[in-house]
Amino acid sequence: MTTSTVAMSNTASHNETLPTDAEIASRVLAIRSSWDVRERMQRRRIANERFEKLLDVLQRDNYAA
Repeated sequence: MTTSTVAMSNTASHNETLPTDAEIASRVLAIRSSWDVRERMQRRRIANERFEKLLDVLQRDNYAA
């Protein structure tokens, strides 16, 4: 692959149209609708754990600053 080919492929990838917020929300709803109750509860628990860890890290960074 030549330099100009790489440059052209990078340009092409930057010209892609990003999905709108509405399209993203629609996709998320479609994915979530396929989850059963158990999976939703499990995902919520994992999300809460990750959020708590994030808050802990942010608090530690705040005290270190």
